[in-house]
Amino acid sequence: MKEKRNGIISLWKFLFAIVIVFYHGARFYDKNSNPFFYGGYIAVEFFFVVSGFYLAKKALNNFEESSTKEMYKYLIKSIKKLAPYILISFIFALLIELKFNSLKKHDLINSIYSLLLLRQTGIRAPSFFGYTWYIGVMFISIIILYPLFHKYKEKFIKYISILIIMIGVGYMSQNYGTLNLYATEWNGFFFGGTLRGIVEMNIGAVIYLLSKYINNFEFTRAGNIILTIVGEFLMIFVLIIINYATNPTNYDFSMLLFISISILIFSLGKGLEYKLLSNNLFYYLEKLSIPLYLNHYFLITIINLAEPFSTINPVNQSLLAVIISIIFSIIEMKLIDSLNKYNITYHLKKVFIKC
Repeated sequence: MKEKRNGIISLWKFLFAIVIVFYHGARFYDKNSNPFFYGGYIAVEFFFVVSGFYLAKKALNNFEESSTKEMYKYLIKSIKKLAPYILISFIFALLIELKFNSLKKHDLINSIYSLLLLRQTGIRAPSFFGYTWYIGVMFISIIILYPLFHKYKEKFIKYISILIIMIGVGYMSQNYGTLNLYATEWNGFFFGGTLRGIVEMNIGAVIYLLSKYINNFEFTRAGNIILTIVGEFLMIFVLIIINYATNPTNYDFSMLLFISISILIFSLGKGLEYKLLSNNLFYYLEKLSIPLYLNHYFLITIINLAEPFSTINPVNQSLLAVIISIIFSIIEMKLIDSLNKYNITYHLKKVFIKC
């Protein structure tokens, strides 16, 4: 039986994907003058924490196979889900890079590491596909955390995850002063963005345990109303801060806390909006957030550099980037869904392996 998704989280995934499109639309404006979600990088915190929540849920509730085998099954399933979108996005990003920028021969060859999402390991590769650093960190985190969650269950999360969170958040606060870390802050061993992802996925795991405990209680209608108000208020407050704050990095760690509290509330499924939003429309929006994230950057590059768009004012360029990204992603989803019906993977496998 297919597990029912949480429509509130589905909706916020889509909304934060839109936030990221606006954030990267800073290319349309003069330095530090983006009027839309100047602190939009904080949207990634939502995705990392939610990913950690579902990773822990999967790992802790599987008792059948070895931790390593189950980890690879989970990882391969994630890769198969994302691979078509990653490949299409990479091809377009590469073509645009060749069209508008000078890509050296060795960078062209080394771009294979960007396609394979290995840049986050520290391998030097062209950065035109660098916005996928988040997915690379997610895969690294799965390899590290899934076997530990699966083998040691709640004990690991109760003790080690909490320790990782305390040390990791403190380290990022003291050494970087921001959560806007990705694939440029090399500290001698790993990128700051890798630490960011691992720490926040552990936060998601702790939230999963807390939600299991809280769900043992029956809430009154008044309690459900309060949960709804608090959860949505905190998320809206985060959007206000990252949109209007002139220096959003001052609020990063508070925003992470507010996002985490909201995810905990949403995960309970007790808010008044849960039944309203848990339907196919919002599950579709969640699915759309994946190609939206992967496709938006090269579309922004086209709007920013192609001559037909040069006369459009920056605000309209930002709005156009969102609209085109959504339309392109919908078409891409339909195409990939159609190809999946023909089981392309199976037919390609037959070319190389006897079935």
